Amino acid sequence: MPITNPNLNTTTKMRIELISTGTELLTGKANSDAAFIGDKLSRLGLELYAVTTIADRKADLSEELKRAFERSSVVITTGGLGPTFDDITVETVSECLSIGCHQDEHILQSIREYFQKRAKGEMPKINERQARIIDGAKILENRFGTAPGQMLHFNYERDGKILKKTLFVFPGPPREMQPMFEEYAEPFFKSYASRIRKNNAVRIFGLAESAVEELITPVMSAAGFGISETVDFGILASESVITVKFSVAGDDEMLVDDAMSNIKSELESVLKDNIFGYGADTLEGAVGGLLTRNKKTVSFAESCTGGLIAAKITDIAGSSAYFKSSAVTYSNEAKASVLGVKEETLKEFGAVSAETAKEMAEGVLKFAGADYGVSVTGIAGPDGGSKEKPVGTVYIGIASKKASEAYKYNFIGGRKDIRVRAANTAIDLLRRKILQDTKKQKGVK
Repeated sequence: MPITNPNLNTTTKMRIELISTGTELLTGKANSDAAFIGDKLSRLGLELYAVTTIADRKADLSEELKRAFERSSVVITTGGLGPTFDDITVETVSECLSIGCHQDEHILQSIREYFQKRAKGEMPKINERQARIIDGAKILENRFGTAPGQMLHFNYERDGKILKKTLFVFPGPPREMQPMFEEYAEPFFKSYASRIRKNNAVRIFGLAESAVEELITPVMSAAGFGISETVDFGILASESVITVKFSVAGDDEMLVDDAMSNIKSELESVLKDNIFGYGADTLEGAVGGLLTRNKKTVSFAESCTGGLIAAKITDIAGSSAYFKSSAVTYSNEAKASVLGVKEETLKEFGAVSAETAKEMAEGVLKFAGADYGVSVTGIAGPDGGSKEKPVGTVYIGIASKKASEAYKYNFIGGRKDIRVRAANTAIDLLRRKILQDTKKQKGVK
C-alpha cells in the first residue's frame, strides 16, 4: 500500500528557539529541559528550530540572545534565575532589549514567605535579585521554587520592519521549569498550533545504524521526507539498539493516522524481525512478552556480564512468571561445580569459547528446569585479551530441550560498553529463538 502524504497546512512555521544557560550543562550534566520542551512542542505539531547551551557569561549570553531575536519569533530561556553572581539571565535580557527592570514587591514577599515556611529562616539578602522583573513582562508563578518565570511580548526592529516577538524566561531545574511550562507556555503554543502531529518509533536490534538507514531510505522517500514539511524521520543509536522515529503532521486526523499506519507497515516490511518493539519498548520487555504469551521460562548463566542480564529481565514487572534463575559463574571452578562444565572443555578450549558457552547454557537449563537456558562468557577488558581472543570477544550460548548452540561476537568499546552490548545481544538472541520456535510450531517458514 503506498504511503499517503496528507495535505497539510504549509504556512510559514513559527520559529521557536531555546537557550539553556549553565556552565554545568557544558561539563557533563544532561540538558533535560531541551528534551522536555522539544517533546511538548512536537506533540502540538511545532518544533524547536535550535537549542543552544551556553555558559554563565554575560557577553556570550547577550550575543546569543541577539542572534535568537533576529531569527526566531519565540525565544525560550532556561536557567540563570538563581540568586548568585552567575545567575545573569534577567539583567542580560534587559540590557540586550534596552528594557528596564524593577523589583516586584509581591514577588519579594513571596520569596520571604518561602524561606519562612520551608527553609525556616530569614531570606538571605542575596535572594532579592530573584524579584527583579523585566518591565512589561508577565510574571509566571513558580510553585516549586523561589525564582518566578517571565513572559514578555515585545517589538523587534529588523531591516526597517517592526516584528512581534515573544520571550519566555524559565528557571533551569526541571522540577520548577516543567510545571511552569505546562501551565503558561503550553496554552500559548496551543493557540498557534494549527496542525495535528503524531509520533511513533520502531525499535531495532541486530543491524548497524548504516544498514538500517539503507533499508528505510525508500520508505522515507515514499513518505515525502525531505520534500514535505509534514513528514519527519530520525535515527538514534544507543548500546546497539537503533530507534527510527517518525512523525506526520496534518489538519485531518484521519489522514494523519493513515499516513502513520502506512509508514509503520512499510518499516515493518523492510526491517522484519529486527524490530523488537515500538515507542519506548525495551528488549527485555519484548522478551518478557514473548515468554509470557508462549508460557515459557528462562534461566541465565553469566560470566563477563556479572548478573546484568538478570537485572534487566527482572526490571520488568511480572518477570517472576517466566524468569527462573541466574547463576553468575565468574570463575572456572564455579562453571564446573554449579553448571557442570567439563574440566576437559575448560582446559582444551578455555572459559571463553563456544564449547564452554554451550555447556554453560545446557547446565543452567538442566539446573533450573527452564524451557530456555542462555549463557554469556567473554573478555570485557580492559585486560585479559590475546591475539586469538582480543578484548570484546564474547560467546553466547542458548539451549532448549531440543538443541543447543553457541555464537561468537566481537564487541568494541570500554568494559561497560562490552558488558551492556553482550547482555542486550543475549536477550535479543533469546527473542529470536522464541520467534523461530513459535513459527516452527505454527508451520510458518
